Amino acid sequence: MVLVDSKRPFYFILTALILALFVIVAYQQYQKYAKRYLITIHTGAGPVKINADYAETQEKQEKGLMGKQSLPKNSGMIFIFPDEKNRGFWMKNVLIPLDIIFMDSKGHINEITTMKPCPKDAEVCPTYTSKEPARFAIEVNAGFAVKNRIIEGDILEISGF
Repeated sequence: MVLVDSKRPFYFILTALILALFVIVAYQQYQKYAKRYLITIHTGAGPVKINADYAETQEKQEKGLMGKQSLPKNSGMIFIFPDEKNRGFWMKNVLIPLDIIFMDSKGHINEITTMKPCPKDAEVCPTYTSKEPARFAIEVNAGFAVKNRIIEGDILEISGF
């Protein structure tokens, strides 16, 4: 006759539940910390998904993608402003070329511009200013808009706000 410790399955299940709860809480905290959102741009060729960091504070907006050596495929940074007006961005200390997509308050794309990194020895970096008032801007890898057939008039959708 084999004696089985009846408490062992209980402790195993309890440990597994505690571990699962810990993983869920840790993931939720990571999502809050990372401030990553799924952005969809509806194009004539179909939806384009972007995983974007959110530049939620003035400090994060000023830093943007400075110092990034690369940007993963289908990712970027979104800037959401409280009002709609012409916006200016520059590429000081940004190491990679970027597309910037400007949108109005209804989420319609009104301009796409490719920005080049500012040379390290340049005394003044150019400012890329939107031609139309914008409430949203998204920075992605240069060429992303052309590759994904994103054009003026396409519509932005942000999940997670």
